[in-house]
Amino acid sequence: MGLLLLAGGCAKPPSLQLQAARTAIEEARAAEAPVLAPTEYRSAQEALRSAEELIQQKKYRMAEEVLPFAEDYARRAMRIAEQEQANRELQTIRAQEILRSQQLPEEKPIRPTPQTKRAITARPVPPPQPPKPPPPPLYYRVREGETLWTIAARREIYGDALLWPLLYQANRDQIRDPRQIHGGQTLNIPRELKESEKRAAREKARRSKIFPAAAE
Repeated sequence: MGLLLLAGGCAKPPSLQLQAARTAIEEARAAEAPVLAPTEYRSAQEALRSAEELIQQKKYRMAEEVLPFAEDYARRAMRIAEQEQANRELQTIRAQEILRSQQLPEEKPIRPTPQTKRAITARPVPPPQPPKPPPPPLYYRVREGETLWTIAARREIYGDALLWPLLYQANRDQIRDPRQIHGGQTLNIPRELKESEKRAAREKARRSKIFPAAAE
């Protein structure tokens, strides 16, 4: 424990990574990602907030692991937003072409952007690929009133309340009693678990009297 604290104290705030994430989110916002790619944009903001809280707690190494997720989500949101804008402009131009062919009154033509010109040249435009689901979180910020039982049951964590012993074991450095966690704590979320580890955790939860482990 002492070595871990010493290593954490010697680490420096990840200033460059933090600035890169903030810049990426600002560029995504300017590209209208909050409207055109809301899921990815919110994921970027949440990852950035988690990293900023870790930095305030001087958990710099953990913040370094979270910040790349914030930048990646923001870049992904910006790409989706730009593609959506290009598709909308392309649809408007095609509608104007139909109006001209029918000799109907048309609106003032829109000057194509370089993105729209590329889209027209590459006809037909394939439908945009659905965004990949975000990777499961490696950290979770506890909200007031939550327990390890309810956190483990969340779909993005494990989707199984009986796996709460995994959260307890991975965060023994900040949790003395599994029944007592506090809002604002940042928990490590173990991933790449073996089935044998999950079975052992479920069995431990069933034997424990800490939470009401109903039989499956």
